[in-house]
Parts: sequence; structure tokens; C-alpha cells
Amino acid sequence: MFDFVLASLLMGLGIGLDVAIATAARAKQLSTIRLASVWIVGVSVTHTIFPMFGYLLTYFSIKMQPAIEPIIGLLAFTCIFYYLKSELTEFAQPKKQGEDKQLMVTLGLILAVSWDALWSGPAKSAQVIGWPEFWIWISFLLVGVFVSVLAIASLSFALHAQRSIEESRMSRWLSLWVQYSVIGYFGLLAMLRYTLNIHIYWWQVLLLSALLIAIAMSLLIVKAANNQVSRTAD
Repeated sequence: MFDFVLASLLMGLGIGLDVAIATAARAKQLSTIRLASVWIVGVSVTHTIFPMFGYLLTYFSIKMQPAIEPIIGLLAFTCIFYYLKSELTEFAQPKKQGEDKQLMVTLGLILAVSWDALWSGPAKSAQVIGWPEFWIWISFLLVGVFVSVLAIASLSFALHAQRSIEESRMSRWLSLWVQYSVIGYFGLLAMLRYTLNIHIYWWQVLLLSALLIAIAMSLLIVKAANNQVSRTAD
């Protein structure tokens, strides 16, 4: 019984760390109860269902996995690209986004950060050899619950940290840069790993994301400044 619980928690930790990072990175956008609830429930459900599907995929036909990997990578990249496009547009032209739009973006991002959980299924099939079938399905539920705990803890910590820090213009820029870089990392990782089948170190993907986001934000700042000068001149 102890081995069963420990194995489930380790799997939850393995696939839930990305959820904790993504949750902390976009805590500011999850400041309402509705959006926070949708995010936490969403990542918990996907991190329960996706490993189950991956396990069944392995159980019935491992040959299907290579065929759908490029599609999964493209879907994840598209979701994150849409999210960052929306956020960077708001960064360049600050205005309060409607909660319905934020909700749509949140749903897309939930899928984007959850695709990795799909591939925990094949690993699970090796881990559960000799387990009673009932324990196997219960373990997926334990994983989902643990991911939910990680998301709640990460969100609480990030919101508390934000309240404790006095935000200047520079600190806002840096916090948004870190946030967008982390989210962009998931999109690039999915595209490189699943669609293009390119395997590079995680820190290289993160640095690439940070560089691209910094360039995009800098160009938007310059563009906004030029537009302001043009309006002043007129």
C-alpha cells in the first residue's frame, strides 16, 4: 500500500511541477475566484484524464503514439501562441480584458500545459506491473488530487509574494517578462519535442523563449513610444 501511494505521489510531482510553475507565472491573471477555480479544476482534470488516456493508448496500441505526437505538439504551440499574442497586445496597449476573454485564454492554456501528462501514461504502464486493476485507476485519481494541491499552493504563494512586493514600472516589465518566458517555454518545448522531434536541454529552450519574449516586448515598447510621439506631434 505504501509503495502504491508513494509511486502515485512521485508521478503527480513529476507531471505537476509544470503546473506549479505555470500557475505561479500567471497568478496575476488568476486573481478572481472564477478564473482561479477554472484553472485549478482544469489542470487537475486534465492531469487525471490525460495519463489515463496515455496508459490506454500504450495498453492497446503503442504504434499510434508516433502518429499523433506532431499534432499534439502543434496544438500545444498554437494554444500558447494565442495566449502570448493576447497578453503582449494588452501589454502594448493596456486595457482591462473582459473576464470572458480571459476565461477562453485560460482554457487554451490549460490544454497547452497539460499535454505532457499524456505521455506519462506509457511510463505508468511499466510502473504498475503487478498492481491490482483497482489500484491502477485509483492511482490516476491520486495524481490529479496531488496536482490540484500543487496548483493551489503555487497560486497562494505567488499572490502573497505579489502583495508583498511594491511594483514599479521596471519590476512590472521584469515580472511580465518572466511570466511570458515561462509560458512560452512550454509552447516551444512542445513544438520542438513532439512536432519537430528535436531534443535539446530544457534550459536552452527556456533561454530561447526568454530571448524571443524580450525582443517582442522591446519592439512593442518602441512601437508604443513612437505612436505616442506621433500623437503628440499631431
